[in-house]
Amino acid sequence: MKTGCSILTMALLAAGSAQAQTFCVFDMVGAQGPLALAMRDYAAQAKAWGANITIRSYVAERVAAEDFKVEQCDAVLLTGIRARQFNAFTGSIDSIGGLPDYPQLKLLISTLARPEASKLMTAGNYEVAGLMPLGAAYIFLRDRRINSVAKMAGRKIAVLDDDKAQLVMAERIGAQAVASDVTTFAGKFNNGQVDAAASPAVAYLPLELYKGVGSAGAVLKMPVAQLTFQMVIHPEKFPAGFGQQSRAYFYGLFDPTLKTIRSAEDDILFFFPPPDGDAPKYREMMRQARISMTQKGIYDPKMMTLMKKIRCRVEPEQSECSDGQE
Repeated sequence: MKTGCSILTMALLAAGSAQAQTFCVFDMVGAQGPLALAMRDYAAQAKAWGANITIRSYVAERVAAEDFKVEQCDAVLLTGIRARQFNAFTGSIDSIGGLPDYPQLKLLISTLARPEASKLMTAGNYEVAGLMPLGAAYIFLRDRRINSVAKMAGRKIAVLDDDKAQLVMAERIGAQAVASDVTTFAGKFNNGQVDAAASPAVAYLPLELYKGVGSAGAVLKMPVAQLTFQMVIHPEKFPAGFGQQSRAYFYGLFDPTLKTIRSAEDDILFFFPPPDGDAPKYREMMRQARISMTQKGIYDPKMMTLMKKIRCRVEPEQSECSDGQE
């Protein structure tokens, strides 16, 4: 009887001393924002995988990333652009023109959620434990007469200061890049400090981008990137196999998240396609910029190859499918 009690006591002590994890979640709205609330459900599910997660919300993405670096966070949820510093492969999903639509993004994320892809999810001391859509990035314009690349020359465009790709793209089209971050770009657009900004539709109402668009502006209905949120962890802080279980869970969030994204896109007024005949020009321009940025080491070549395979699987007639540039 005494031995049995000792074993039971040891088991209870072991369970009580199991390592807890802090999950730092970037949500611009704060602790009551949609991401922070969704990740509370995630934390409850993670108990079944042996994790004991506490959610800590951040309204400043840069601070969340820095706290994760110094291990004040065991896990972090960031935009894919900011997460690129931890895994260049998954961080390149958000590349310019990488994938043109949501079905292709879903195919990519489903591929990366498979156990066979687990090695690609780890880079150094970091592991990507989840991918979810943030929505396609569209170009928001204060003046709809700026409806071509040529007309962007000399205009001011907000670019994220932690994304070299956006700076390179602005330079390629002759625009003036104005450094911003996810918390300041909307204000600069709305008050006229910049003529254009790239953003997903989910920011249209919360950040009041409709004020910048007004009645004279427009939103170019052609995705320039597929943006993501990515969960990155210090894997040694979690039970074995946690990352794979987490990635499968995040893949299950794709469809419900996409419903929210599409609803936000339906709310956009003055959502116009590019002028007739310009779409192929934009696609080729983005492709050449993507190739250049891969050569510069900004984008991961393995991800560029994988996304090209997906694009060509869906549209094998595209000219890029017959060359070996990506």
